[in-house]
Amino acid sequence: MTMDAGGTTLARLARAKPPSPLMVAMAITVLHGAYSLWLGVLMAPDSGNYAYWSERLLDSGFAYGPLLAEAKVGFPAAPYALFATLLALLRLAFGEGWPTALVALNFAAHVGLGLGLVLLAHRLTGSGAAAWGALLLFLGCHDLLQWVSYVLADATFTLLAFVTFLLASKRILGEARSWLGVALPTMPGIFYRPTGIVLVPAVVLAWMLSRKPRIILRRGSVIGMTTVAAIAAAVSFAWLVQDPNRWPIGIFSNAFDIVGNGYRDGEVVNGRLETYHAPPSALSDYVLISLDRFGHFFAVGAAGYSPAHWLVSASFLLPCYALAGWLLLAIWRGKTSFSMQQRKVFILAAGAILAFAAFHALVQVDFDWRYRTPILPHLILLSAGGIADLLRRVPDR
Repeated sequence: MTMDAGGTTLARLARAKPPSPLMVAMAITVLHGAYSLWLGVLMAPDSGNYAYWSERLLDSGFAYGPLLAEAKVGFPAAPYALFATLLALLRLAFGEGWPTALVALNFAAHVGLGLGLVLLAHRLTGSGAAAWGALLLFLGCHDLLQWVSYVLADATFTLLAFVTFLLASKRILGEARSWLGVALPTMPGIFYRPTGIVLVPAVVLAWMLSRKPRIILRRGSVIGMTTVAAIAAAVSFAWLVQDPNRWPIGIFSNAFDIVGNGYRDGEVVNGRLETYHAPPSALSDYVLISLDRFGHFFAVGAAGYSPAHWLVSASFLLPCYALAGWLLLAIWRGKTSFSMQQRKVFILAAGAILAFAAFHALVQVDFDWRYRTPILPHLILLSAGGIADLLRRVPDR
């Protein structure tokens, strides 16, 4: 192919029409549905705990107070209460078939997530090719798909987190005004799973971006605020987990004990012994473990991955990192044709990714990177923005 022919092809691609909503829904339903049917209904170690507490909810007549006091878990039981309630309601409606009902609900949430993501990618970029790119990346994202078949909260929580982001984006873009609508999915998220607390700083960032049009976009402000906040959080948390008895109140005391044990083992990625540090002694050792966890949160794979697992993971993450990195660099340098409002939505997506990464850098990076699931739609959206930005640089022929 000659250079002129290649340029013409890219120019045509830049003018491509987006996939229709029906096509998006059908593609996800057929391709991902076949894989989910093949996997069937799967139980993870955490699934048994959820099943137990949902049954206890039914037996107690949904007496939350006594059950929350009864629960002997590392983290407070309240952040799991809403998901346990969902399972209890599915038990009421479907009896012994409740696991299958949850997986069906997971799949419906998964299809809704993909459809909303592709529509937002087109709405935000105005590029049909970017929408196609978002769809292809979503279809190729095994890290999103694999959790649909499990009796876990991941698929539904990821949709909840994305809906929060979507509603916040509409406020930034000026398509809605009241922030009450953003609070509606945010508050349930806090009681759905512990990582739901990360939705709060993400919404605060969205509000700041909507109220302060330029201050967050100034490079000096970004560097200064991010650096100060990250150092303060890492050092403060390291000081607490170095000696969990320093935590002054009863709530979360068990959680600090559990997290502190991980740090004392030098844990970076839970169960991935090749990533562990030597047991820490100085406060700086604890901070270094958190920094290493932050980096590993974005890892493409692990030493224990099979060649096929490496291929599946790399074929999704590497293009996403490259495209998202291109977009964020262009925004950083101010050399992009996206409007101020569009840039702020992309910055919100990047901020949400960093918030989840920072939370897990402090608490835990799990063995199979399941906790990374909520950031994947944001990563795909940034990648779609990178596609649109690159294609806009192609001369029209």
